[in-house]
Amino acid sequence: MNILITAGPTREPIDAVRFIGNRSSGKVGLALAATAASQNHNVTLLLGPGITIPPSFPANINLIHFESTADLQSLLTTHFPTTDILIMAAAVADYTPKTQHQGKLPRSADKSATLTIELTPTPDLTANLAPLKQPNQRIIAFALEEPSVLIERATAKMKRKKVDAILANPLGTMESDSINPTFITAAGQRTAPGPMPKTDFAPWLLTQIQSLS
Repeated sequence: MNILITAGPTREPIDAVRFIGNRSSGKVGLALAATAASQNHNVTLLLGPGITIPPSFPANINLIHFESTADLQSLLTTHFPTTDILIMAAAVADYTPKTQHQGKLPRSADKSATLTIELTPTPDLTANLAPLKQPNQRIIAFALEEPSVLIERATAKMKRKKVDAILANPLGTMESDSINPTFITAAGQRTAPGPMPKTDFAPWLLTQIQSLS
């Protein structure tokens, strides 16, 4: 199968130096890509900035880097049509600066001065791909939420985006080596194996995805 995986953070530029980012480590996406490649799938990994690639990372993975949400959107437009399974594990920004300052924004000489940055919503990349999905394609989304509202919000997100399944993660997953996942399908099935290392999580999730009808 052709498997397309997104991983890591986005960086939304404020100026030529500064950006709005997040703490995504990309570890889940890296583990998923390595596991899928070991199962002889054709894997393309779209990887966000600032992620260290392990020396043991498989050389047969098509690794493509992106910076911003706009970069990732362009890559998805190119690669999604030939994909059997899309796993949207990247932590994509919800907002981006409305304008990008050319050069570097100077610091004001007035010590009491404030800086206001106007933000505008980014496109919902996953939801925008769902209407283009062919019968043979599957889209898996990710949701990171507070534990008390995790299942409710993840389920609502899955329905809103019209994806085949969603992986619900409680806050605390970012930058951690472990994960406590719940896999929810559009058919209403829910599987929660309990906390596990991210290296063990990857083969488990791929098994769940491949069992989708």
